[in-house]
Amino acid sequence: MSFFTDGPRSRPLFPVPEQELFGYNGRPWVEAPHEYIVPAILPWSMPLGRAERTIVALRGIEVWPESVSFQLSVYSRDLLLDEPGEGLIDHRRVPDYNALLVGVLFPDGRRASSETISVPSAAKPDQPVLRAQGLGGSAFHVDHEIFLWPLPPDGPLEFVVQWLDRDIEETHTALDGTAIRDAAKEAGEIWPGLPARKSHGLPVRRVGAQAMITPAWPRESQAPPPLPQPKRQSAPPAQAPAQVTADQPRKGAPLPTRLPRRAR
Repeated sequence: MSFFTDGPRSRPLFPVPEQELFGYNGRPWVEAPHEYIVPAILPWSMPLGRAERTIVALRGIEVWPESVSFQLSVYSRDLLLDEPGEGLIDHRRVPDYNALLVGVLFPDGRRASSETISVPSAAKPDQPVLRAQGLGGSAFHVDHEIFLWPLPPDGPLEFVVQWLDRDIEETHTALDGTAIRDAAKEAGEIWPGLPARKSHGLPVRRVGAQAMITPAWPRESQAPPPLPQPKRQSAPPAQAPAQVTADQPRKGAPLPTRLPRRAR
C-alpha cells in the first residue's frame, strides 16, 4: 500500500514555453548562487545587539565558495513592520543613521555596510560588497539575509550593528574568519557541467536602461520589408474669398480699436 493513496490526476495543459537552467555566470559578487551550490552551514547563533524591547540576533551562516550569507533576525516586544517582507535594513543614497545599520570589518581593514548602495556590476569590484534583503516574518519578528563578498581573510571578522531608534548603540561582535574560509571548501555543486547560455547569434543593443535583442541583417537583400506609408489625402478645393464689407474685417486683419457707430 502506497503512503500517498490518491493516484495521479489529469491536469490542464497551458502553452508555457520551456525553460532550462544554464551554467553559472561566474560573478560571485552579484548574489549568492542558490540555484547552483549547496552551501556549508555554520550553526552560529548569538545576539548582535540588544535593548530593553528589541534584539538583533545571528541565527546561522551559509558559506558559499566565494561569499557568505548571514541569517539575521530582529525580535521585538512592540510592532516592527506592517509588511515584514520589506525588511528593516534599507540601502539608501542618503543613509538614515537612526535606522537599523549592519556592517562588517575585515582583519585587513576593509569594510562594507548597509549605509551605502552596492549596485551589481559586470566587472569585479575592488571593495567588499554587502547587500541586505528582507525574508519576511511577522509584525514582531523579521528575518534578513546579509550577503557578503568576498570570503573574509583569516582572523577575526567583526560584525557591526547599530539601531539608535531602538536604543542599540554601535556593537561589534567578533566571528572566526578562518572557520568561515574552511567551511567554504564543504560547499557542493548541484549541477556540474551545465551548458552556457546561448546568444543565438542575435546582437544585443542597449538603449538606456533597457536591452533590446535585434536580428542582424548582413545583406541588403535580407533586410525586412519597409513599413507601409500612410496615403496622403488630397487637399480640398479652394473656395472663393468671401466678400469683405466695411463692418466686417478681413480674415487675419487686426481687430478694430473702436466699434463702428450705429446708423442714426
